[in-house]
Amino acid sequence: QNFSIRTAGEEYPGYLGKWAFSYFRLGEDAVLHSDAPYAVGTPILLGHSPQRRKLVLNIFVDALSWAIARPHAATHLPNIMRFFSRGVIFDQHFSTSEYTLPSYPAIETGYYPHHTQIFNMRAGCELPLAMTTTAEHMKELGYYCTAPMATNQLFRYGTMRGFDRVVTSSWIQHSINGVDAALRNIAAFEECDQYLLLVVNDVHPYNVYGYKVDTAVETHLPLAERFPVQDKDAPSVRLANLRIYREQYLERMRQVDRNIGLLLSEVAHRFTEEEYIVNLYSDHGASVFSSMDAGKGDPMSEYATSATWMMRGAGVPEGIVARELTSIVDLYPTLGALLSFPVSGDIDGNLPAVFGGRARDAVYSASQFPGQTYKLAVRTHTYTLRLETRGFTEEDGTADFADARTGIYPRGHELEKEYAVNSPELRAFFYPRARDFVREIANNGEVFA
Repeated sequence: QNFSIRTAGEEYPGYLGKWAFSYFRLGEDAVLHSDAPYAVGTPILLGHSPQRRKLVLNIFVDALSWAIARPHAATHLPNIMRFFSRGVIFDQHFSTSEYTLPSYPAIETGYYPHHTQIFNMRAGCELPLAMTTTAEHMKELGYYCTAPMATNQLFRYGTMRGFDRVVTSSWIQHSINGVDAALRNIAAFEECDQYLLLVVNDVHPYNVYGYKVDTAVETHLPLAERFPVQDKDAPSVRLANLRIYREQYLERMRQVDRNIGLLLSEVAHRFTEEEYIVNLYSDHGASVFSSMDAGKGDPMSEYATSATWMMRGAGVPEGIVARELTSIVDLYPTLGALLSFPVSGDIDGNLPAVFGGRARDAVYSASQFPGQTYKLAVRTHTYTLRLETRGFTEEDGTADFADARTGIYPRGHELEKEYAVNSPELRAFFYPRARDFVREIANNGEVFA
């Protein structure tokens, strides 16, 4: 498409390519002209403010369970661990949910899923405008906000509000592609203060009947384990504890580390410690290292709900492995404290003690999936309350908690009947917290058509 740019001094005849936006550097007033229609994006203003960081980089590694990764960190995540050993690594970090749809809005706003009301994939409920996203705050602070790779699932609910540019795809967000896009974005807009969200899903388990297994995994498995007995329709949160899934998870963890390591190395080379904040985290874990119900994964197990969170950069303490309990809703107030954006007083997130806040006494993970039983896990450092309703969660997210099955277990032995603890002291601790958490979604059996 023919195209020209005319300034006060000269006219530059040129063209627009197909299928992608072109960028032009303008240092003065200009007139853009073409005989055919064209689109113009919002101008990107160049410049750095001392009130901002040069780079705030959020690396979202979908489904990276710290409970799974921890024992393999030295061998499978050496580059990531080397970088974040000079920051804070949260060792007892948990998701609010077992899958991405409800978890991501919780990360972006600091509210639990039963407050964002984003938990039902059949309902298009948009995130309330009063719940300001991290990107909206960053945009208000003057950052150029981009997501060089993300999943298009996030657009439907308004959780990507605030971004200037988002590049999305379905199902596949491989870190090798995302890191390349992020590096090019950092170099292209080096004169801007940038907020980047990079979403990668290399380690995320998917059913082998619908997803290509990594070549390095399938070439090393005997046929009996290459073609295991498996429910063809099992969702990722219910995948069984099979070797093919475990090997796939660990192999992809190595690949994530290799690729993300390149990005982290470039950040450390290009910027000083005070010029950046890097935040690596996940939205949930994976059930493929735990089993229940004749081989089906336990979506509320520690493997499935344990998440990863590491930070390094300006304002982040150095060389700390934080043992305090943290939740994915805590990322939002932590970034608010480090970057000086306002955080509403009614959020569910908590500023961790390592950043000057108060340590949690428990963390909450819940499966609020319509058509399935409601499940809740309330965890301390040593014990877990597990709850499951007898009836199903309704389309509006409510459930009947009458006669719900409950049990208290030592961490590491959840749902193992022989380890159930009958303790008045533990019930006095857990029951009021569980009741308070579900109070707003308890329907007492009253369902409206």
